[in-house]
Amino acid sequence: MERDEIEELRLTVQKFIRLFGLLNQNVTPCGYQLSPSQVFCLQELEHRTLTVGDLAELLLLEKSTVSRLVDGMVKGGFVSRELNEGNRREVLVSLTEKGHKTLNRVREQSIEFYEALLEPLSQGEQQQVYQGFKLMTESLSEVRNIQKK
Repeated sequence: MERDEIEELRLTVQKFIRLFGLLNQNVTPCGYQLSPSQVFCLQELEHRTLTVGDLAELLLLEKSTVSRLVDGMVKGGFVSRELNEGNRREVLVSLTEKGHKTLNRVREQSIEFYEALLEPLSQGEQQQVYQGFKLMTESLSEVRNIQKK
């Protein structure tokens, strides 16, 4: 890809981030009144209990940031936190019933949002969007893993 095309891609990604609503820290792109970080946290905890450290690793955030995130989610009643009996230095985080219900509502609202985004596109264009995002995500994952080593 030529340099000017890369610059155009960069600007397009930045515009997408703004339009998608990823700069809003209090509302998901689909309009739900939680931050994207809170939703990602709920998703990671949907089927398992995790330590704050494991959650930080999965969310690609600092442990202190996740501790603050979890504090707010405990106060909101979305997650519970308890000491790990096997290792008293670790804190275990799990979803509450409210967390499960909220995650299900967010998922449904998100699916409706994506359906509305994709509806004006043909089936072929929808597949192009899907394949393009999939490829970019795989490439980004590879680049980030290389940089961490």
